[in-house]
Amino acid sequence: MLLLRLKTRALVALYEYGLWNGGSRMSSIARVLPVACAILMCAAQASAADLPVKAGVQAAALPEWVNPILAVNNQLAIDVIGQHIDYLERDVDGTPLDSERGWQPGVQFSGSGMGNLGAITNVYVLGQFTFAKGNTSYVGSFQGGTYGDIKQSDGAETKDFDFRLGKGFDVAPNWMLTPYVGVGYHVWDRDISGAGGYHEQYEHGYAGGGLLIQYAATNRWVISANGLVGSTFNPQMATSLNGGAVFTPTTYDLGTSLIWKAGLSSDYAITPQWHVNAGFDYTNFRYGISAQAADGTLEPDSRTGIWTVKAGLGYSFYAPSAVVAKY
Repeated sequence: MLLLRLKTRALVALYEYGLWNGGSRMSSIARVLPVACAILMCAAQASAADLPVKAGVQAAALPEWVNPILAVNNQLAIDVIGQHIDYLERDVDGTPLDSERGWQPGVQFSGSGMGNLGAITNVYVLGQFTFAKGNTSYVGSFQGGTYGDIKQSDGAETKDFDFRLGKGFDVAPNWMLTPYVGVGYHVWDRDISGAGGYHEQYEHGYAGGGLLIQYAATNRWVISANGLVGSTFNPQMATSLNGGAVFTPTTYDLGTSLIWKAGLSSDYAITPQWHVNAGFDYTNFRYGISAQAADGTLEPDSRTGIWTVKAGLGYSFYAPSAVVAKY
């Protein structure tokens, strides 16, 4: 404190000298100001050194060397989901034939990892299984009738298997881009009830290329966006009996199509290990018209859009190194 008082008096003396000795007041201040600033900085340092240090209570924080994006990408998670199906079949002239729309509850399990593989850094893998089951609103028609003649609630079940393999690139502080190859398989069981009812199972594989964009807003909060464009392969629809209509079960080979996926999610680390997340995904694809079967029937062209909203809990098994990350 004594040192601070001495330096303050020296500052006052310099100020008075600059104000009343030689030249205008403004030019004097310009000459004295750099010296005054230097004295003030030294005084502040001296006073800070004199102050006693008090131990304060602080909120628990993640270690500085935790890379939040790597913590998110090395995680096992389970999510509760709501899935909305929007399916529409059309005749060759574009006339609607039947549709299924509605929300189904479900669950999603996922596991991902990112790490070094030899000299290759940030190798990314993801495996995911999604299951949803519930009732959807069916709109159809009787043989030779008009779309809308039949309206009822039908059971539906979907299963999706997804796998990704890619490599992450640190393109800027707090940003990572991960191009990846994605493959998967989709199964939709559709149970049309009633006297003329029957069971249908649609399925296809897909493969494509995608990009995962991630931003670490804080050392706990990571926002992720992803998109994939590819093609379906081996699409089929198989009919079977369910106690309604009587017919010969048939398997139809359907036409392939473009498939695209997009998603946005947010992940927050409650602790270095436990995370909460929320997000949504969208998938869009088509089934091309089949060839005519032996009984003269065929499966018409259709399009499908699937929205999935989700929220869940994850456990990060990321083991950071002792090197301070730039995140």
